[in-house]
Amino acid sequence: MFSKRNSTLIVLALISVILSNCKEQINGPLPGSDAVPALVTNATVTNLHGAATIRYHVPADPGLLYVEAEWTYKGVTRNTKSSYYSDSLAITGFGDTNPCTVQIYSVGQTEKRSAPISVTVNPLSAPVQDVFKTLVVKPDFGGINVAFTNAAAGNLVISVFTKDKNGVNVVANSFYTNLLSGNFSTRGFDATPRVFGIVVKDRWNNLSDTLYTTQTPLFELQLNKALFRELTPYTGDVNSDIYSSAYPLKNVWDNNLTTIYVTKLNLGMPESFTIDLGVKATLSRMKYWQRQSTAFYYAAQCPNVFEVYGSNSPPADGSYNGWTLITICNSQKPSGLPLGITTNDDIAAAQAGEDFNFPISNQGYRYLRFKVTSTYGNSTSINFAELTLWGAY
Repeated sequence: MFSKRNSTLIVLALISVILSNCKEQINGPLPGSDAVPALVTNATVTNLHGAATIRYHVPADPGLLYVEAEWTYKGVTRNTKSSYYSDSLAITGFGDTNPCTVQIYSVGQTEKRSAPISVTVNPLSAPVQDVFKTLVVKPDFGGINVAFTNAAAGNLVISVFTKDKNGVNVVANSFYTNLLSGNFSTRGFDATPRVFGIVVKDRWNNLSDTLYTTQTPLFELQLNKALFRELTPYTGDVNSDIYSSAYPLKNVWDNNLTTIYVTKLNLGMPESFTIDLGVKATLSRMKYWQRQSTAFYYAAQCPNVFEVYGSNSPPADGSYNGWTLITICNSQKPSGLPLGITTNDDIAAAQAGEDFNFPISNQGYRYLRFKVTSTYGNSTSINFAELTLWGAY
């Protein structure tokens, strides 16, 4: 048997062995990584709209960590980096076509920079300037409509401003887009001449000039729902094919978001219903409310795509021969999340209602036919809480 003294000696011996094998370890740079890396070579420039791409040959230097470009534009120094595995740098943010010198550095593993090589980029015209040249402004119901072409698909914001009641210029609308072309409306004004200003801006705060234009908004009012009636029976429609007597079509225009229109189950798609507006009206816009329940927002029988047709003499056979397609409404869930998942933004948008603009037209219609082609939950029935329409008659 070991004595207590022997046990103590063994423990001390083990500690001595462990300590003798422990050496201070200092973490330093990898071998050769402290050297300044080799320069890139054969740099070439491709000039783009408001930008440029610089391509180069990457040196076979194990000490190279990344390549960095640095340039100064309008007094602001900017930079961008590209890893060892890439052979190009994106130089962005230009608002004009002035030449700009770009310094390119090779950067090593200890962040040591090489001496720079210089290249000159000559960006093509910036999207803010190109889009500005294409702006077309015309009167719209309650305001103006601005059309544009954005050939470079730049990420831009087109802002409309006008004077408030105190004579101060304020932004009335900001339209964010990267579409190749499009148009948008700014509304909320009386049918009297008014000066509007339109300016284009990108994310680097490059600005176009300002387009000033005097326009007289077209007269617009909310259509009187007291005149609305359902057109029933009408061949092919589901006006009277309701889930129960508690959910008639007239709930769609009763100015009450807690009442709803619900059709029978298993009717299939598409489903259509027709409203008699009571007067011939030129339509400007519409607001659509889904069934007001968190369980139904962007789900179940709530339509996500529906077509709106107009007619002044609906054909007796229920065909679409006597109907004109006015617009196709695509409901948009703000979050874009899958079915059954809603965010606070989704809920707020559903409660506020979705706005849809009608194309500017001189054609007026007394009858509107709504054709639902799909619902969020791929349901075989549909529901609506409320529809409100604006226009003139």
